[in-house]
Amino acid sequence: DDIWLPGHMFKGLTADRLSEYRGPMYGLFETEFGVRMIRAEEKLRAVAADENDARLLEVAPGTPLLSVERLAFTYGDQPVELRRGLYRTDHHYYRNELS
Repeated sequence: DDIWLPGHMFKGLTADRLSEYRGPMYGLFETEFGVRMIRAEEKLRAVAADENDARLLEVAPGTPLLSVERLAFTYGDQPVELRRGLYRTDHHYYRNELS
């Protein structure tokens, strides 16, 4: 996944900190930065793997992938996270439960 966060809300957050954190990422955002995600919008679509994505995901170019884009919001309908990911569909499926 690629994740974009507003720097002024997450000062001091590093990729290393994200990867070493063992709980839910939104829990980290809330406990360490005081940012609570209250809703999210997701867009899903089927895409064909281009050469770069195929190499990274170890599939043939043109293989169907699931593209997921999420925009998460905090209070005041303020967007605070944009996340984009590409997923293989031969070993994975998408399950969504938001609250």
